[in-house]
Amino acid sequence: MKLINTDGLAFIGPGSEWFWAAAQFVVVVITLVGIYRQLRVQGAANFVQRIETLQGDWSSPRMAYTRLVVALHLRYEQPDKSCYLKAKPILDFFANLQNLEIEGYLSVDEIGANWNRSIQEWTAFTAPLVEARRKTDDNLNLYDLDPLIMKLRKWEQKRGAMPLSYEGDAVQRLLDEAILYATAALQLEAEWRSGIIPEPPAASGAP
Repeated sequence: MKLINTDGLAFIGPGSEWFWAAAQFVVVVITLVGIYRQLRVQGAANFVQRIETLQGDWSSPRMAYTRLVVALHLRYEQPDKSCYLKAKPILDFFANLQNLEIEGYLSVDEIGANWNRSIQEWTAFTAPLVEARRKTDDNLNLYDLDPLIMKLRKWEQKRGAMPLSYEGDAVQRLLDEAILYATAALQLEAEWRSGIIPEPPAASGAP
């Protein structure tokens, strides 16, 4: 019993059109699969590069210095216009993250995994500066990061993370931590640039 009737089938010449159409279809499918895989690889590479660039900016000595200067000012002095101007690079960085999320270039997961606490903490730190500037410029939408922060808090809830609290002296404590972290980052950068290679401490009692 024949399962496939091959009578009258032709691969070359008249009647072979079916074969070449099928062959073309297979070639198109293989090409599309190759393009899809290439786009996936390229997309992954672009994502990694984008995150590395943003992380490099946030972790740069320049930004660490900015965070230290602003944190010291907010911890020990009155918030004023000069402090706002110093804080602008920090606020601009977070505003850029929000815009990238809105435009679909970054997801809330990506932002949350890398900058969640930083965004929430520094938004709280700089709230008096931004509020005063909003009144001066008559612009209530200036550095409005609330939509992004709401998304980040939902992101935290899904992962069972405890929400940040700014009650009582929490802001002062967090500012102290920010000062320590920024100072440590700058000290490490200075030590690295010095060219001196760290060595283990001398053994106790050694001559």
